[in-house]
Parts: sequence; structure tokens; C-alpha cells
Amino acid sequence: MRKARNNSLISEALLGLLLLAWLFPFVWMVFTSLKLENDVVSKTFSFFPRNATLANYTKAFKSTYILRWMLNSFITSASCMILTLAVDAPIAYAFAKIKFPGRNMLFWVIMAGMMVPFQVLIIPLYLQFNSYGLINHLVTVYLPRLALPIGVFILKQFFEGIPDALEEAAFMDGATRLRIFIGIIIPLGTSALATVTILSFINCWNDFLWPLIAMNDTERYTITVGIANFQGTHGTQYSLIMAGAVIASIPQFIFYVIFRKKIIAGIAMTGIKG
Repeated sequence: MRKARNNSLISEALLGLLLLAWLFPFVWMVFTSLKLENDVVSKTFSFFPRNATLANYTKAFKSTYILRWMLNSFITSASCMILTLAVDAPIAYAFAKIKFPGRNMLFWVIMAGMMVPFQVLIIPLYLQFNSYGLINHLVTVYLPRLALPIGVFILKQFFEGIPDALEEAAFMDGATRLRIFIGIIIPLGTSALATVTILSFINCWNDFLWPLIAMNDTERYTITVGIANFQGTHGTQYSLIMAGAVIASIPQFIFYVIFRKKIIAGIAMTGIKG
């Protein structure tokens, strides 16, 4: 009993250290955003701001298009999130519940897509969207992100855990595949869907390289590209850059707080078979 308790205390201490290591960059970012620039570049190290100020946030809102960039990121991320669910959920349902030739091979081909770096696709994507006349349009930012392989995997694993007896009973009552999918599978899979929702949202919100290439107009930048431009505009004013980073992090934090219970439940249930 004593040994088990000691092991538990050690585990909790290690988890606590990992939590602190994870939180430290965020806390450092917040404190730096509240400092004067002279305090940031001072030779005397100071973790806490000597004279906390919101001047950096005021300047960020007044001297840049940061609210517009936030709106652009929200539009692209929300669109990506909704359309990803519309694409991934039916695909995952087909792999989980419908038997067809080559199902397993096709599934692993999709999973192999996770190993392809997005950077190798940038030139073909740019040429393709340029031929459509869509460069410098927000739709170009999220369309390449719609098919999320990890989303297909999470949803497939969850859907496989739903008993086949529910489908069989629905078929006996005359329900179609579409009605079963909408009326049974989707309501039972809300936890896994929430997990894919936030993964898709964050994936699109944090995207930098593709929006940087696809957007030419400053007002149409997403927040990640905007902050990079923010750095170029204001040189190396680290406190100002950190203020922009804090502002950009708030929507993701709120989004996670809203869906955290569903996310934990979805991850916990993924892979459990019925």
C-alpha cells in the first residue's frame, strides 16, 4: 500500500512538472506582453513586469488590422471545421460500418496522407488555385485543409464501437443508410465529433505557410500571417509581438474550454469496441 502511494506521488509530481513546463511559454508570453520594451531588452533579467501596462494591446488594436485578421481567421477556421466534419464523418462511417472491396487498403492509403508534408503540395496547390482565379480569397485558405486524415481515424475508431445491433434494428424498421447515419451514428458520436471539431479548428487557425502564400492583400491576412507582418512592421518590439500572440491565442482557449469535456470523452472512447 505504501509503495503504491509513493508511486502515485511520484507520478503526480512528474505530471506537475510537465504541466509547468507546458504552461511556462504561455505565462512568459503574457508577462512579456505587459512589459515596456525597455524592460524586455534590459540586461537585467525580470520574469515579472516591473511596470505592468496595457499599452502594447492598445497599440496592437490601433495600429494594425488585428481585428480584421481575427475575423478572417475565424471565418476560415469555422468554415474548415464545418466542412471537415461534413467530409470526414461520412468517410469514417463508410470505413467503420460498410463492407466493400479494398476497404482496408483504401483506409491505410488515407492514413498514409498524414505522412506527406504539406510543403510538398504547396506549388501544385498554388498553380491549381491560381488557374481558378482564387488566389487572395479566403476560400483558398481552408479548402486544402478539409480532408483531415486524423479526423477520419478518430471517427472510424469511435463508430466501430457503436453496436451493429442498433443498425440492424433500424434496417428492420425500414431506415435507410442516410437516416441511420444522421439519426443514430451522429448523435452517438458527438464526443468524437467534438474532438475532430477542435482539431480541425486549431489546425486551420494556426496555419501559417499556406495563407502567407495564398494571401496578397494585408487586410485579408489571417491572424498568424498578420502577426508575422506585425513583426516586420514594428521591427523587433517583442512586447508588442507578444501582445498580438496573446490576442491570437484567446479564441483557441475559449474554444477548448467550451468543448473540453467532449474532447476528453471522445479521446477516452476512441478505439473501444462494442
